[in-house]
Amino acid sequence: MKRYLRAALAALMMLCLTLSGALAQGERDQLYRLMTEDRARYGKPALVLDAQLCRLAQEKAEDMRDHNYCAHVSPRLGNARQLLTDRGVSFKGVGENIARSRDVAHSHAAFLSSWGHRINELSGSWTHVGIGVAVTKSGFVYVCEVFVRR
Repeated sequence: MKRYLRAALAALMMLCLTLSGALAQGERDQLYRLMTEDRARYGKPALVLDAQLCRLAQEKAEDMRDHNYCAHVSPRLGNARQLLTDRGVSFKGVGENIARSRDVAHSHAAFLSSWGHRINELSGSWTHVGIGVAVTKSGFVYVCEVFVRR
């Protein structure tokens, strides 16, 4: 009986992780779509959604969620430049938007209404972007967008 309960619990945990990952990916896709639509509205090309940058942005979003902070510098990961350098990512320039919000649409709207974040969203300097979204148990989202020029 205990073996059955352990197996059922393990299966349930895997299902939760799978659903959480699928939810985060859907949120990421929504943010990328919103960003791409706004860039087009302002005559800017879409950024390349880069898988490696997405993994690093996801790591940062999860770090913020798991350690309950929202800041550009993580005690564990450093800043965006340090994170990319430590992971061997080549780039000529890097920028980062972060947020903690009720949902990704609200975080995107907040980025556009903040001068510095808006510059990152709409800049013609960036060529690639990685987006990470970590969802809390209460449904809030931590968002990390990493922009690079290659």
